[in-house]
Amino acid sequence: MSQQNNEKIIVQEHAKGNKVILFAGAHGKANALDTLLDAGKMLVDSKVSVCLMGGGPEKERLRSRAEAERLTNVIFLDAVNKNEVGNVLALADILYIGLAKTDLFRFGISPNKMMDYMLAGKPIISAIDAGNDMVAEADCGCSVPAEDAPAVAKAIKKLLALTEEERARLGQNGKAYVMANHDYQKLAADFIEKLEA
Repeated sequence: MSQQNNEKIIVQEHAKGNKVILFAGAHGKANALDTLLDAGKMLVDSKVSVCLMGGGPEKERLRSRAEAERLTNVIFLDAVNKNEVGNVLALADILYIGLAKTDLFRFGISPNKMMDYMLAGKPIISAIDAGNDMVAEADCGCSVPAEDAPAVAKAIKKLLALTEEERARLGQNGKAYVMANHDYQKLAADFIEKLEA
């Protein structure tokens, strides 16, 4: 039921002429979601809806903050089962992933959320400071510094200024990248090939 409700809300936002920026996942401190709310605040008078889908320890605080600051363009969506996430991601215009600044990521990251986002075939904004940059490698969106709300808002504007075809190309770049580099069958075949060499 949550999946259908979330899909209905996104469709309603599109019907209002709004573009949907979607975060899907845990609402925890590590996700630095205040950055996304801050970016949403900068875009409150534009036709942009910032949707946060999922649950977690920070959700109620973030919801209270959005209400207190009258962030009318920020919408909280229910969590859905993992197998339903892709259907909701596919309805968004841009997908957002962010992580808090920490030295922990200096050697690189490979979050499952990034794979889900790339498979959805949508442009991605990545606000992560890490030793690697999957979004840049795949040419599937914009990478900005972690916890930099003005840079996130600027990236949203930049991606929305593109044509539908240009955004679709970025999304397809991400999908092709994840299939070429992170497909389990391909990874297993590569592993076996290296073992047999």
